[in-house]
Amino acid sequence: MAGTVGLDRRRKVEQIHPMTQLALLLHMHQPDYRHPETGRPVMPWARLHALRGYRDVPLDVLEGDVALTVNLVPSLLDQLLDYAAGGTDEHLDLTERPAASLSPEEIARVRSSFVAGHPAMIQAHPAYEVLRRRVQGGDALSVGSLRDLQVWSTLAWFGSTALRDHPALRELQRKGAGFTEQDKGQMLKAQREILAEVPGLFGRLAKSGRLSASPCCHPILPLLVDTAHARRCMPQLPDEVSARWPEDALLQLKLARERFLEVFGVAPDGLWPSEGSVSPEVVRLAAEAGFTWLATDEEVLHRSDRDSGRNNGAWDLGSGVRGLFRDHELSDRIGFQYARWSAEDAVADLLGGVGRRGAGTVVISLDGENPWEAWADAGAAFRARLFDALRKGPHRAVTLDQVAAEPPVGKVHRLHTGSWINADFHIWYGHADDRAAWRLLAQARSAIEGAEEPARSAALRRLLPAEGSDWMWWYGDDFSTPFAPVFDRLFRDHLRGVYQALGLPAPAALDQPIGQGGAPPELVLPAQAIHPQLEARPRWIHWYGAGEVVWPPQGAMARVGRSLPRVRFGWSDDAAGKIDALWLRIGADPLRSGEDAGASWRVQVGALTLNLPCAEVGCTLHETGLEAILGEEEMVVRVDARRLPFGQIPLVLSVMSGEGTRARFPEDGVIHLPRPPASSRTAWWSA
Repeated sequence: MAGTVGLDRRRKVEQIHPMTQLALLLHMHQPDYRHPETGRPVMPWARLHALRGYRDVPLDVLEGDVALTVNLVPSLLDQLLDYAAGGTDEHLDLTERPAASLSPEEIARVRSSFVAGHPAMIQAHPAYEVLRRRVQGGDALSVGSLRDLQVWSTLAWFGSTALRDHPALRELQRKGAGFTEQDKGQMLKAQREILAEVPGLFGRLAKSGRLSASPCCHPILPLLVDTAHARRCMPQLPDEVSARWPEDALLQLKLARERFLEVFGVAPDGLWPSEGSVSPEVVRLAAEAGFTWLATDEEVLHRSDRDSGRNNGAWDLGSGVRGLFRDHELSDRIGFQYARWSAEDAVADLLGGVGRRGAGTVVISLDGENPWEAWADAGAAFRARLFDALRKGPHRAVTLDQVAAEPPVGKVHRLHTGSWINADFHIWYGHADDRAAWRLLAQARSAIEGAEEPARSAALRRLLPAEGSDWMWWYGDDFSTPFAPVFDRLFRDHLRGVYQALGLPAPAALDQPIGQGGAPPELVLPAQAIHPQLEARPRWIHWYGAGEVVWPPQGAMARVGRSLPRVRFGWSDDAAGKIDALWLRIGADPLRSGEDAGASWRVQVGALTLNLPCAEVGCTLHETGLEAILGEEEMVVRVDARRLPFGQIPLVLSVMSGEGTRARFPEDGVIHLPRPPASSRTAWWSA
């Protein structure tokens, strides 16, 4: 009787969760950080991710013998090969330097960039979190604390398999502080061994049919084919860029398969187009390059002309290419939610969602590297439980190669042109700054057309990395990063390299950062220490010698007709000459009672934010490390120097209302205020 009851229960479960295949794709991608002249990475993220996701995911898949697809960008593969051969970068050089021999300039660079990564990854290690607070609070660091910071800036990145296979790393994490140079040497040795292993892990995936590719340097293929095609999904866009290079799109695709064949001995069948960006033309080019399937987001399918039916398998896109469309909701749960859940609950929720999709194949595709920063264990428990559940059933794991080989579930008659984000290209083409970058790219591409060999081929090789998607990702107001100026400079350096290869002078526009107005605000530095007071009508004598922000002509304006605020700044000192506070004096418009009713000024300086209601003239604000007063025409802000970062101090001014941001100064990016030495008696003011 008991056996019959158990059988009935199993039958009910199978009715609720029919046999469903799960095809999971994890996309590994970083932009090409290598400088076009030196070949040396200007940022360390490819190396640091190699210690975490790039080792953990392939090893977990191989050791668990799971049918899963890992996608790899060839330009990332080349960076990993460089590191495996002993390559270095500035962050690594500063880490290897004995802490006692760091120069003041090197110390400043360590302080400004060695606390980086997802906050959860830092908070998972209390000793690193303490260092973060000290650095951001402007505390002086001893040689020992600087060494601890050198160690933690890499140690926090090691993933679950690295900690499992290198006991010395676990011991260092337990030690937490007071590291020696010998301790640091142990960590660096483990890093070298891991970096040497990683390319081979991807090779093993390739040989087992579990590796797909993206275009060589990760370009947005439909925009390379023709930037005018962006108006298919964004009809409101202005027609201000003329770029049509289908031959470049095809070259990026062919180079991807050729590079995999050269390194791994196997050419991939599958394509994850950069950012899931597709169009009818891209399908035909993918087929010409030798790919048999491509994947993107289900919203692209929903906006396409197709046979009726459910998205539970591969679709016929024509030209012999199958299309696989990811389940948007389930993919985002892994990428953005499950790090806050227990592994048991997360896997149960995911597989429950898969079961509710019904019979067929559910495709889940997401970033395969960044999510693991948010897990204290780098996602190890989640992956282990998920892979174990897939081995046991009722759901069966399959690769995207296997799904593409099955009969199609329907035919797409007209594929929508769009990406995996909102099924459009807003992030890479929707902002004026994006299109400014595309114009510079088009100008460089046109210069190549008239060149002869071998200069033409050399210039084109310099151009391909500049066609990548990541430069435009950081332009505009979609996303922000403190490293945005580095991305901008590297993009322009890639374009400058094109002209260098052609023997031509680079356009003057490449000397200017890309952004509204063409240049960031300039600074007139303070001439001396100042000693202001918090007063609604500041007296000039208290601000004599202050510095000033100089706005670029026709730039830095925000969305409303408002004059640019005058911004003066300076540093006060105590009786001993120690710098104790940053002072800001901000000239504000006379406030208009109707339009600005309920609005407030927001001042963001460093990691601190204050809000002053526009209508409350004379109001004062006192918070930890902050004091401010709002006058009729000016506001004065005092910031405790101990609460500010050690290096450059970002400053943004905004007018806020219930509808959001009414005005922002500067419109894009930030004002970077330099911080003086600890004492006003050092000759900083004349620098």
